[in-house]
Amino acid sequence: MGNKYGGFPGGGMGNMQNILRQAQKMQADMQKKQEEVAAKEIETSAGGGAVVVKATGDKVIKEIIIKKDVVDPDDVEMLQDLVLTAVNEALKKADSMMEQELGGFNVPGLF
Repeated sequence: MGNKYGGFPGGGMGNMQNILRQAQKMQADMQKKQEEVAAKEIETSAGGGAVVVKATGDKVIKEIIIKKDVVDPDDVEMLQDLVLTAVNEALKKADSMMEQELGGFNVPGLF
């Protein structure tokens, strides 16, 4: 079963170089796609829109908007919970979007 080309059927160095070229192209394509997804914006909210969080696909929080009517000095905990909920949802959406968009690049042994 062993051949003199190291186990690559029809092989030789030309085939190995072709495999390496394809791997390099796949890596470049994946990096480009990651950059595209990282630049996309995600928007989430909590409390019926009382708190809105905008983030990027690479999990950078870009903006937090809080409606004035939700700011209650006697109930700061509620506001903190709303912000926390909206931020965590934005981070989950970013992870989900990255996974969904890059799912086609998932090649066992590459990552």
